[in-house]
Amino acid sequence: MSASLRSLLVVAAAITVDLLFWDGEARLISGGQVPLWLPVSVTVVAHAALFWRRSRPLAVFGVQFAFAMVTLVVPLWQPVAGLLVATFAIAAHSRSATARWGWLAAVPLVTHSYVLSVSVDSKWIGLSQGVLLSLIAGGVAWASGRRVALRSERLLAWQADQERLRIEASHHERLSLARELHDGVANTITTVLLQAAAARSAGVTDPGALRGIESAARRAMEEIQATLGLMPREPLAAGGPQLADLPALLALAAETGLQVDFVETGRRVELLPEAQTAIYRAVQEGITNTLKYAPTGTRCRVALAWSADELRVDITDFPARADGTPPALPPTGGRGLTGLRDRLGRLGGALEAEADDDGYRLAARLPVGVR
Repeated sequence: MSASLRSLLVVAAAITVDLLFWDGEARLISGGQVPLWLPVSVTVVAHAALFWRRSRPLAVFGVQFAFAMVTLVVPLWQPVAGLLVATFAIAAHSRSATARWGWLAAVPLVTHSYVLSVSVDSKWIGLSQGVLLSLIAGGVAWASGRRVALRSERLLAWQADQERLRIEASHHERLSLARELHDGVANTITTVLLQAAAARSAGVTDPGALRGIESAARRAMEEIQATLGLMPREPLAAGGPQLADLPALLALAAETGLQVDFVETGRRVELLPEAQTAIYRAVQEGITNTLKYAPTGTRCRVALAWSADELRVDITDFPARADGTPPALPPTGGRGLTGLRDRLGRLGGALEAEADDDGYRLAARLPVGVR
């Protein structure tokens, strides 16, 4: 049930209770009469304020407090339903200092009992009983509200504690990852740099030196893959590259010698940052796979097709009919495709990766409603 519907039901219930327990007596304390439509109209208007009992509990309590004091003008008209709801609301949805104002509900409740006792010429015992019952009703409403408030505070404290623990765990994971990168990958990369610098200084292309560089670089990739295995997957993490970064990615691929054809059709729709990052990663994964596994001279085609319902991305490579084999690289275990599939799946999209007659095709689709 929506919050608006619940508020409507609360307002309707308060109006119904106050009108049912009023016997229609509209005699003024001075002896005159007010028209019957006036108490009904005032009840509806005053109780409409209960719509804002959660967002403005103190103001709503003030309205109900003033409305309940109407008994000083019309003794036999004693509305209390809205006051009890407002007392609960100020206790449940206010800070402790503000919630204490809820005890002021005792003023109109006691006033009701006193005015009623005087109007019907009741004995003191009747007045005492009326005051006691009214105070019990108000106290129960206030105590129930405070109980709800305390439960909400405990829940928020628990959630904050869980978030703190998550941040601490993430911090420890980052420290562990940093140590692994330093102890394994950084040292290996240093070796690569030293070997490359020595070969450049010598001014020769010694096959042995080049093989050493290749071996060290291969070891660095293996260390990186092992370190990535320690990282938790967070496919929707914020702060990733966006669609505006695609030209830089394509330019970087071109610098490696890969011929990239980029085609975009349809009308572009603004997507959420995480959705844009997913599309960027799909293009990046397709280009990377082409660079890693396709023979020299391979051409890559990147196509973005926008429609009213979804965005389709196709990255297809077309290997040249020429000799040449790509270098043998350490296996990655399919981590890139698995992570990309998870990322797109969380956004309602999907990923396909398959070989066709000419080369290899990676296709991603994402609903354009994800924005």
